Amino acid sequence: MNCTGEKLIEAHIIPQSFGRFIRGKRANVKLTPGRVGEAIPQLGEYDRDILCEACDNILGLDDEYAIDICRRFEANRRDFGDVFELPGYDGGRFAKFVLSVLWRASISRRKSFASVDLGPYQDRARDVLFGEKPLSGLGAFEVLVQRYRSIHIDTTKWLFNPERHPFIGLNAYGFGLAGFRILAKLDNRPLPAGYAPFVLNRSGVFRGTYVTLENCSEFNSIVSIVRKNVKRPAAFARPKTDP
Repeated sequence: MNCTGEKLIEAHIIPQSFGRFIRGKRANVKLTPGRVGEAIPQLGEYDRDILCEACDNILGLDDEYAIDICRRFEANRRDFGDVFELPGYDGGRFAKFVLSVLWRASISRRKSFASVDLGPYQDRARDVLFGEKPLSGLGAFEVLVQRYRSIHIDTTKWLFNPERHPFIGLNAYGFGLAGFRILAKLDNRPLPAGYAPFVLNRSGVFRGTYVTLENCSEFNSIVSIVRKNVKRPAAFARPKTDP
């Protein structure tokens, strides 16, 4: 169910603050099979039909909390081998932000988010996001986070749109966010007990594990996309305009 406010705005699915964070000196580029280099809004994709300003501002409180985590991670993290923690930050609140991204993607009709459909959880997610019910009441929802490592690529400058991404036989969604690899399980069946210390909205601690980007399925997909388009360099060029 979309917002019933009278004046809807250009609501970003992934908050535009992340688009600013990753942009740097070069324009953001979208990688899509057959359309490498496709022009995109530089602060991320938005939908004009899902939220009014008041509702967007409510979600924005958790958006700002999440971007603050991304900004402070490198300076403040603590490493324990392949495990990291970020002291002073609430994993549950970050998980609520993740839920808001998935909910926005689910109610959007943009093709980029077609695989995100929260189904019977959509209205329950909305109730959590707007304070009608606690996050703890959505037992099917569990969030895991990893941090990309790469000796070749600055992964903090990448975003991957949310997509359905089944995990060990459970319904789940994944996306990449400024160096983080996020997995959100939305399934009444629980994760195995061994994951418990890393479930952000259960432990309350911002804790996760490191993963090598080049070993991830999303990296292999990107390589495949680029290889299919290496003979089409014009795809990377800006469109010509008349003088």
